[in-house]
Amino acid sequence: MDAGLHVLAYKPWIIESAAMPKLEHVLDLAEQRGVAANDIMTERFEITSMLQRELVNDPDVFGKQIPGAASEPGISAKSIHHLMKVVAGVPLRRPVWFFDVEEYGEGLADVGTHVVDLVQWTAFPEQKLDYKTDVRMLAGRHWPTVISKADFQKVTGEAEFPASLAPHVKGGRLDYFCNNSVSYSLRGVHVKLDILWNWEAAEGGDVYEAVFRGTNARIEIRQGKAERFLPELYVVGTHGTAALKRKIAMLQTKYPGLAFVENGNEARIVIPDRFRVGHESHFAQVTNQFFQYLKEPKSMPAWEKPNMLVKYYISTKGVELSRQ
Repeated sequence: MDAGLHVLAYKPWIIESAAMPKLEHVLDLAEQRGVAANDIMTERFEITSMLQRELVNDPDVFGKQIPGAASEPGISAKSIHHLMKVVAGVPLRRPVWFFDVEEYGEGLADVGTHVVDLVQWTAFPEQKLDYKTDVRMLAGRHWPTVISKADFQKVTGEAEFPASLAPHVKGGRLDYFCNNSVSYSLRGVHVKLDILWNWEAAEGGDVYEAVFRGTNARIEIRQGKAERFLPELYVVGTHGTAALKRKIAMLQTKYPGLAFVENGNEARIVIPDRFRVGHESHFAQVTNQFFQYLKEPKSMPAWEKPNMLVKYYISTKGVELSRQ
């Protein structure tokens, strides 16, 4: 920013709330210098999340967002990642510092930024949020995924735990504090997030599931065995299908071939394969969007800056609450 350069940088920008003033300064500087600054939120380009946002913001389909309570939140989401992955028949190697939560952050502060972003991007589209007045942190906890020395060597290539991880090594095993569960309210809507790192997937791969509870219907992304571990979108408890039928018809211009199939009190949205472009393609989509901001920085939506502050406030404060 000081050099007057545009910046597109991967998440997370900060992993502790003490760095919030730095983040605010950088975003203020971008405005002053007339340059674009943005983090890489690939999951906004996942088709199930895009369609969930469309349906949640259709009052005829969704109704109004239910605020819920701590015991039954209006919005809940779960993200599951896996430490050990095999790519092209070879175990994926992770650097040793990946397992240092003081350097890399706990799960909520890292991959959890995507989930926090999707919640506010879906529930409050194109609205400016204020982390000082709109957010109330309620509860949090964290727990480790325990890694043996043999597994640590398998995933890093290092035979021994480094000295930097010594405080978290007990009985020859590493307590990797990468799992977080956090509850907060956003403009009065109760939200619960679970961000998990398991060792290895028994079936399928990484998982993202999310539920938005409305007065007319729940809009759910599921990714279980019934979905063949692919993200699928459901409308549950609809008051008839007329509103959903109208909405799907309206979306045909944007997503030709979109349909739905009813099963009891729920409908599954049928998404043509051509819209399931995959995670790696989302990076290109983010970059192409950023190029537009680069050409004309003022074209970046006014809500991006305050909502980025909200996102990192929740992700960092949530970790600190978990540690208490």
